[in-house]
Amino acid sequence: MLVKSLKLNNYRNYTNENIIFDPNLNIIIGKNGSGKTNILESIVVVSNTKSFRTNNDQDLIKKGEEFSKIDLISDENDFKVVINKKNKSLYINNNLIKRTSQFIGKLNAILFKPGDLELFNQSPSERRKLLDIEISKISNRYVLALVKYNKILKDKNKLLKENNPDETLLSVLDESMAPLIKTIIEERERFFDVINEYISAMYTMISGKIVDIHVNYNKCSETYEVNEKIESSRNKDFYYHYTTFGPHHDDYEFIMDGYNLNSIASQGQKRMVLIAFKFALIKYIQKQTNKTPIVLLDDILSELDKDNQERLLNVIPSSAQVIITNTDINNLKIDKDYKLIELKEEEDV
Repeated sequence: MLVKSLKLNNYRNYTNENIIFDPNLNIIIGKNGSGKTNILESIVVVSNTKSFRTNNDQDLIKKGEEFSKIDLISDENDFKVVINKKNKSLYINNNLIKRTSQFIGKLNAILFKPGDLELFNQSPSERRKLLDIEISKISNRYVLALVKYNKILKDKNKLLKENNPDETLLSVLDESMAPLIKTIIEERERFFDVINEYISAMYTMISGKIVDIHVNYNKCSETYEVNEKIESSRNKDFYYHYTTFGPHHDDYEFIMDGYNLNSIASQGQKRMVLIAFKFALIKYIQKQTNKTPIVLLDDILSELDKDNQERLLNVIPSSAQVIITNTDINNLKIDKDYKLIELKEEEDV
């Protein structure tokens, strides 16, 4: 899986930009404000249908313009994303894709960025968002279950806010929810099983230190207990006027040598754990799809010393296309052939 070319029209600071990528290693160099991250962001938008920097698609439109367009040609498909003031349209090979679930993950990219450390201090809902995005790119079964579950959850919560909720209707909603909850839990368990298979080894390979790392999945229930827990939560739901049981309350935590990471790890260790997590995520994608995602490193190497830079680059699968951004080529230790893409400083980033 790789990006052959990327064309941006009225995207962030770019009016018209056309970039041809090398199938192996690409290094984008430019001063702060030149739009390096915007290039990686546009690739992520094609992968996830969403930006990692904003929840408002209109922020991606260049100031003063009416629309923004991303044209990305991969080795498998031609993708187009058009954003205007009202909506967003998705195309594969010039065919309009009406369902996001049919577009997401057709191009798979993993982004490493300095802000990844936020994950440890974010709310459970934000951590679940990352989980949902990554599993949705792989499992259509998960996407369908999650979409249906969230719709029923909304209907159920609306019903619970009424003075005298219809218990028969609640039972119907609960009955519809149960198999969806089981599917969501199963797919999340499968995800964390693969992550935990690789994350410790990845941490050691990148940091040079042997440490036990794993991720605890704090799930709402075992699958065989779902129906029972839905029933036993009914009175609590009535009391609080919302659904108190379900995977919308799930969370996960990182454990280092038996302790919660937040309680013992330095910022440097946390950074290494997040990088190891992303590399374990690459393994998850490879195992599920037999394809290697595009690896995007957004100014992440500048935070590492030369030895850690070298170890990190060596961990990247040889089959992966890699796109790195940095302010200066001279502070990178690169022993491989690469294509250098130099950006000029622009305004309105």
